[in-house]
Amino acid sequence: MIEPSQPSSLLPDSEERVQGERPFSSVLTALCLLVCLGGFGLLLWTVSSSDGVRESMTASRDLERLSSRLLSVESRLAELSAFEQAMFHLWGEDGDTQGQLRLWYAELPEDRRHPLDELYWGILAGEAGLKADLLALMEKWPSTNSSFPTFRQLLDVGYLENDQVDTDYDRLQARLAEEVPANWFYFQLAGRLARQSGQEALRDALQQQFQQLTNPQLWAWRTLTIFELSLGGLGLIGLVSVAGMRWNNKKLPRIECFNQRPSLWAFNEGLAVLARGGACSIFLIALLAVVPYGITILEDYGSLLLYLPTVVLAAMWLGRSTHRSFLEVLGCKNFLQRFKPSVLLLLSVIALGLLGDWLIMLGGDVFQISTHWTEWFIPQLVWGSQSELWKTSIEVVVVAPIFEELIFRGILYSTLRAKFGVPASLIGSALIFALAHGYGPTAFLTVFWSGMLWAWIYERTGSLIPGMCAHAINNGLVVFFLVAVFR
Repeated sequence: MIEPSQPSSLLPDSEERVQGERPFSSVLTALCLLVCLGGFGLLLWTVSSSDGVRESMTASRDLERLSSRLLSVESRLAELSAFEQAMFHLWGEDGDTQGQLRLWYAELPEDRRHPLDELYWGILAGEAGLKADLLALMEKWPSTNSSFPTFRQLLDVGYLENDQVDTDYDRLQARLAEEVPANWFYFQLAGRLARQSGQEALRDALQQQFQQLTNPQLWAWRTLTIFELSLGGLGLIGLVSVAGMRWNNKKLPRIECFNQRPSLWAFNEGLAVLARGGACSIFLIALLAVVPYGITILEDYGSLLLYLPTVVLAAMWLGRSTHRSFLEVLGCKNFLQRFKPSVLLLLSVIALGLLGDWLIMLGGDVFQISTHWTEWFIPQLVWGSQSELWKTSIEVVVVAPIFEELIFRGILYSTLRAKFGVPASLIGSALIFALAHGYGPTAFLTVFWSGMLWAWIYERTGSLIPGMCAHAINNGLVVFFLVAVFR
């Protein structure tokens, strides 16, 4: 075999061939890629075709809890600082929480909608002063359900304010307490009835009960705000420190950068492993879907089964020419030794991540593109038992960051970088990472931005550990928000 006269270290990344490169069948790789694309398309079709049935079974309960808790905090905004109010509206996306909730209630399947959903939708319309919409909604209610006549009278008296001398307010208050749980919707309508009947003592009592009921959510929101501000403050310190060191031409502590070592593996090796790992995951999930108790296994360990084949194949086949283990190649050994020099960069990435998310949400407000509630609401964290809560939390905060960083940064980014260089690989890996989550435009951009940052810190440090930590903190904020505010 004739060796090239030019040293391999001087060849561009796209032409460099890693010593000891493992040969893979291009035909089999192509077939596996087709399986991955087909499985992904089938998954999207299955989710979209069954979405209405799924929502009809769970969304009424989920949306009631989400709406009530968000509106409870919003109703007490006057007690919050100006910055806390701004943070709430930022989380509320377009600043019109009730308007967004009306749209989400309208999305519920009409033939499976619970009567209470109709009442809540009517209360939201009444609170916004949309009397025409409220009348149109009540006209659609069937007369066969025993709850709707009472709901019509409650909304008519509460929001249409028809003066009826013979209105029995005590009976209406009693029926309201029987039909509606003690949530924001109940206290809003009960307060209106008490005001119209002139029962100021009852109205004050309802207000006190509402404050006692919503105090935990208010303090949970404050705690979340303080925690995010603390993270942002530490991140800003890290960002300023990094900028100052760069300004003074000081070198940052380095672990090992990509540009200080040869390519981890060739592009075709990484592509072959990703394709084969994805195909194995699809076959495994398809097999479990048809065997006895397979669905239970998928519900309990589906995400792990989705990640594991690719990571196992990568550990077996990639990076062997370096004579090091797969985790050592990706900088995942000697945690403290890897983590300490990366603290400033990690804090900077956290600050940039929070700042980017806020700016993207503000941009979504400008273009009236909101994040859909199903993209971040995790029912297991809100309604699950203690064991389900811990299992889901560990899966979201520990398992997902570790495996997703191994796959999307460790394998995918390294594979793209071997052929396309740093800028294209940063964008390409982040784009695939965002597409894999299947979110709408606003959430897609936040995931894309996070993927860019985590790939950059991997490029800068040569270790996945800082990205895993940043990923875990990002997911941990979501878990804390859901558990503290909605559980």
